[in-house]
Amino acid sequence: SDRKTPREGLLPLIMSGGDLGTRFGTHFFQLLDAKNYRGLSQLFKQNSIVSFEGNNVQGMQKIIGLFQAFNKKYPKTQHKCTADTLPTPDGSNLVFLTGKRLDHQHSRIDTAVLVSATVILKKTEGKFWISNLIYRGEANGQNIPSSDMKVGAQFVGQFYKIYDSDHKKLGGIYTDKTVMKYETDKLQGAQMIMCKLTKGASDHIETQKRTKLPFRSVTFKSVKHEVKSLDIHPGAGGLLIQTGGYLAPDGSTQGVRFGECFVLMKGQQGWKVLCQVFRQIY
Repeated sequence: SDRKTPREGLLPLIMSGGDLGTRFGTHFFQLLDAKNYRGLSQLFKQNSIVSFEGNNVQGMQKIIGLFQAFNKKYPKTQHKCTADTLPTPDGSNLVFLTGKRLDHQHSRIDTAVLVSATVILKKTEGKFWISNLIYRGEANGQNIPSSDMKVGAQFVGQFYKIYDSDHKKLGGIYTDKTVMKYETDKLQGAQMIMCKLTKGASDHIETQKRTKLPFRSVTFKSVKHEVKSLDIHPGAGGLLIQTGGYLAPDGSTQGVRFGECFVLMKGQQGWKVLCQVFRQIY
């Protein structure tokens, strides 16, 4: 079905303006939904790593085999996603895609599968390519490919435990250079991130410093996370982590689906979060 498709790659995307993550997400899911394996193969190299619903492969042929198996299971897919993009410390781009997937089993938008995907885009000789891709839809579970990545799972366990019990203690995992995208707000540095995560803090800082902040703090005082999926890759010069599950603010019994991704780096003060993206998915 795709024999006549030109060799595509991501080069056209660079020329077409707009947000890199949005352009990439549209391009990637169009290729996947159209079963355009030639186009997809242009996006990967032999050292690319992909986790798809908890299955891990490396190298172009195995990656395309994974997509073919996915398309066989879900013959008719249509993805609609929002993209968030952040620069990573090693000069790559972190793209977090969240949204919905329609398929033959979920043909109505109200029954669509909620999906999240984390991508590291690198640029070589003017072309973007995917070094890492993590995709989750229906499948849950922990995906820790090797024992040296267990530190990532330990970090996630601690992160949500502290977040749920006393989130003000989270400040120590961030640095002045940490970048975060929280829904539509982009933040940099531990102080601004903690201001975002603390109810009423933005009002307090604005009053105290007589300045206007470009964001508002969260509206909930406390939250509980139920993590259903965890994927860890070596990537972006450190560890790349994607989590998904449900969160319930201020004692609510109605959980909301969320997706989150992190880039962790080890420094002299231990492991720190250098990049983080959070989205509710609905």
